[in-house]
Amino acid sequence: MANGHDHIIHLANGQLGGENTSRRDDVTRIVEEMIGTNPPKGLVIHFHGGLVNEKAGRNIAARLQSVYDAAGTWPLFFVWESGLIETVRNNLRDIGQEKIFREFVKKVAEWVLKKLPAGIGFKGGTGVAVDEIKLREQFDAWFRGERDTPPDPLEVPPGMDDAAISTTLKGVPVDQESLEAEIQMSIEADFDFQDAVQEVFNGLVPGGKPVSTKGAGGSTVATTSLISPEAADQLFDRSPATTKGFSLIGWFKAARMAAGIVMAVLRRLGAGRGHGLYVTIVEEVLRALYVDKLGTLIWNQMKKDTADAFLPGEHHGGTALLSELRKRFPAGKDLPRITLIGHSTGAVYICHFLAAAAEMLPEAGFDVIFLAPAVSYDQFDAMLANHRDRIANFRSFGMNDDREIDDRLVPVIYPRSLLYFVSGLLEDTVDQPLVGMERFLREDKIFTPGDFPAISRCRAFYDDFPKSLVWAPDTQGDGTRSASAGHGDFDNDADTLSSLQWLLDKGF
Repeated sequence: MANGHDHIIHLANGQLGGENTSRRDDVTRIVEEMIGTNPPKGLVIHFHGGLVNEKAGRNIAARLQSVYDAAGTWPLFFVWESGLIETVRNNLRDIGQEKIFREFVKKVAEWVLKKLPAGIGFKGGTGVAVDEIKLREQFDAWFRGERDTPPDPLEVPPGMDDAAISTTLKGVPVDQESLEAEIQMSIEADFDFQDAVQEVFNGLVPGGKPVSTKGAGGSTVATTSLISPEAADQLFDRSPATTKGFSLIGWFKAARMAAGIVMAVLRRLGAGRGHGLYVTIVEEVLRALYVDKLGTLIWNQMKKDTADAFLPGEHHGGTALLSELRKRFPAGKDLPRITLIGHSTGAVYICHFLAAAAEMLPEAGFDVIFLAPAVSYDQFDAMLANHRDRIANFRSFGMNDDREIDDRLVPVIYPRSLLYFVSGLLEDTVDQPLVGMERFLREDKIFTPGDFPAISRCRAFYDDFPKSLVWAPDTQGDGTRSASAGHGDFDNDADTLSSLQWLLDKGF
């Protein structure tokens, strides 16, 4: 058996030949060895998720190689790196400690509850008083880690799904201008909120005269913050004396920002696009205050890397691999069975692979396996529209929505899974439908064929294959078992790995 190095194509920005990455002649050698080995069950090409660094990617390859060897296949691993998960988690942990984040979450939650109609939430509805003191006490306990769940009023009653919430909210009028005035009045009596804003303001004008709060009995200390420059511009006025400084005049700008967040939460709930009341509030606060700290740039670069691997030119890793296969199997004839396995963003990689293979190996078909795919329905549907005939067999493994909800990316600040985070914050569209999330198939009253045709067309594609979707926990039988309870489990969960081995050895 070849050593692990001969089973890895390591890329940077989709390209070969960089420092510590694979070279073009490595690809030639790997393909020659694969052909010489003549594996009885064909070639497996595995694309790990884009969250990990090089070391983790190589460890994944080393761990999975024995699984794929045992199935009679010859494994090849694309190793690429981004470190997104470290960036996201570190930033979220830091943001979660910021007083301004916590106070905005409290303020927005208070006013969302006040504007919700009766029947949604706990004691939060029109004409029903919100116990602001108790709400804040529960928030403080939650932020300190002394509660297992967010404040009680944010818990949606059993049976109140997205469609029911949407129906209840239809026709409920909320005037943003009046809301801004109401929130401004509440801020003027909320010294904790004032302190949080003033601490950030004082940190933006070092050396300036500190602003005092009415309730603190003195000056508020300056603090640094991760809030974006755009958020600072919305919270504070530019000082006329200098373009670098800010001035704090009243609370109407903070009230306007808070009201805008409240309206965004209500619109999402009314459209059935919420991720739970607490998480939706957090997402919209993050979007308003920390848009440049959420990992969006890294996420977009990751997706670009998957596409760049198949650009013209032999120095692009995916193109080089397909070129080598075409040389040895002209027009795709007599190709060995090739199974593509993609975890998380690896599913995006597979979409680009299939598009490129249609040009370079026009007669080839592929078996495809997704693991917790982070590819959007829009992208998957677009690929299927042009390259559906390239897929001979298909299976996708994911977590059911209960497990997706329980898979906490960062405790307290974001108690949902990575895919919820991607859907809610990293994609261009809020609540972007992702193939790896059961929610977008289960909530069929919201994600209807008329409004979401891409999901509808993908449903029809799934129907073409038996047992095409597996939602963990699943113990139906061989090739469909999965006990994965977290996004990172799919390449190390014993049941999922046994299913992969079965599919590779016995077929779909």
